[in-house]
Amino acid sequence: MTAISSSCRSGLARAALLGLGIFQLHGLVEGQEISDSPPPDKFVRRGFARVALIGDYLYIEGGEVSQQVGDQNQQGSRSNYMNSTLSIDMSKSWDAKTVPIRIIDNKISGKPPARSRPAFWTNQQDGSFYVWGGMVSYRKDRVMPKFPELYKFVTDGSGGGKWSIETPSNPDFLRTVYLTELAASAATDETAFIFGGLAGEWTDLTVGWGRTEIATGALAFNMKTKTFEKLGYEETLVGAVAEHIPQFNLGTKKQGVILIMGGYIPEKRVDGNSAIDYSSVSSHLFDNITIFDPETRQMHYQTTTGPTPPGPRREFCLAGFATKEGGYDILLFGGESKREPGLDFRYEDAWILSLPGFVWTKAPNMPTQRRADHHCTPAGKRQVISVGGTAPGWREPDPAPQGLMVFDMPSMTWRFSYDADAGDYESPQVIKDWYNNGSLSNVKWSSPILQQVFAPGSFGIPNPDSPDPNSQSSEQGHSIGAIVGGVLGGLAGLLALIAVGIWYFFYRPLKQKQKLPQTGSQEALAAGDKYLYTGTPVNIPLQEAEAGWKPAEVASNHGYVELSVFSPGLGPSPSVSPGPPQYSFRPEGPQSPMEMDGYSERR
Repeated sequence: MTAISSSCRSGLARAALLGLGIFQLHGLVEGQEISDSPPPDKFVRRGFARVALIGDYLYIEGGEVSQQVGDQNQQGSRSNYMNSTLSIDMSKSWDAKTVPIRIIDNKISGKPPARSRPAFWTNQQDGSFYVWGGMVSYRKDRVMPKFPELYKFVTDGSGGGKWSIETPSNPDFLRTVYLTELAASAATDETAFIFGGLAGEWTDLTVGWGRTEIATGALAFNMKTKTFEKLGYEETLVGAVAEHIPQFNLGTKKQGVILIMGGYIPEKRVDGNSAIDYSSVSSHLFDNITIFDPETRQMHYQTTTGPTPPGPRREFCLAGFATKEGGYDILLFGGESKREPGLDFRYEDAWILSLPGFVWTKAPNMPTQRRADHHCTPAGKRQVISVGGTAPGWREPDPAPQGLMVFDMPSMTWRFSYDADAGDYESPQVIKDWYNNGSLSNVKWSSPILQQVFAPGSFGIPNPDSPDPNSQSSEQGHSIGAIVGGVLGGLAGLLALIAVGIWYFFYRPLKQKQKLPQTGSQEALAAGDKYLYTGTPVNIPLQEAEAGWKPAEVASNHGYVELSVFSPGLGPSPSVSPGPPQYSFRPEGPQSPMEMDGYSERR
């Protein structure tokens, strides 16, 4: 145990033993060679990293890697925090056993400290990705900034790039928040959002030894104006995963929506002195999906169809593709269930959530058995690349060569190779069959707003972007009616002149007044009005749901109210208490250092 020398670290090591069930050494081991990208024959496992596909290159940032060291017959492995950024050339097909992984030299200013499980998002507009927070190595010589910093990596188009510290336009903001881990993050073309997370001495030095702060609310960072913003939201969220869906829009600025899935909802503690008791927290299950509007900052909720992935779970993987029919298919696999402190369960299943139907479809399980703490991204036109994963520790060799797995979405097959020439994306046939059978019309929407956004053609509601198929016949009907009306009007006038002449010349009053034929009785007109306004909804414009409108089929364990306001500036809402927005506020006054008793939260 030479890597942990002080008496203060001994308590930390004991907590690590309880949390992991194994003993691991992190960092450099004197006299033994380690690498951020070990050779395939020495690679054991990678975890907690984040990945981004920008241009022709897959980038791997942060996390830990374990490898065989010293004697080839040595049992077990050791893991170290990655100090380098890696990249893989995706313009060519490759096999996971032999694919070259480039180590990018980051011995320059602006490189973030080695971190695991940070908030992470990409900006495809300028070919960059961002790192916020994450847990750092507990080594004695670790480097951490005094106050939170945001890091940005700008790619160079050839598998390299440069790190820098992104200084916000409101820099004082960074003194008001903690850095966190286990937060959900996603970004539109303009703004990144960070939901929830945990803060502790391993994420932010100013938290204090032994303390665990649970973040409430969310942060927004505008990548164009470089402005941070706190979003007032009462819910706490740990270990969820977010996915940006660009083609469905609740707002008018076409920013898409962000789906937030999974994770736990612990109560916000006031003392902050103990680890989360996962046996008593509530959780986000997968029968009710959270939909966040980046424009209005409002939350919506929609129940799902089909068999549902079991939960609770956190640290799973999400990646999706747009369909040529205008939908979006999202792959979910793996993840971890925290049952109680020190006891973890990993999933090995895989599922596809298809929009707009919000229907789950079971996919084949991973061929590498259980894993969590992995990260994935869509690649090419139809494949998902997964990097890393723990199961649960670092000693068990990963069946996936170099921690790389590939899932082909249309065929729903797992591979250890990437095909750079794979064809266009098609939804799996089982999902196509679901839509072709008319199942979308049977979806029970939680609100008219969501129905209008995701399925405007269902239930007789016309799609505002589609032409009216009856417009031509309607115009023709008006034209024919005008002609017929003109002819009848002329005949009526001629008959009237003849009648006047007869009366004038013969002074014979008409003995009987002829009745003009009616186009319809009052009863018929009333029936027509009733049909028009209370019958089929095709002629009724959609409006905002009234305050008393109750969502349909919302899971009883969720407890959410439709259209809860995410930003206090949007007006009052009965589901959100008034007050200032919060996101891991730094408490005033000195913090009392103490021995960390929550190390198990790091696994």
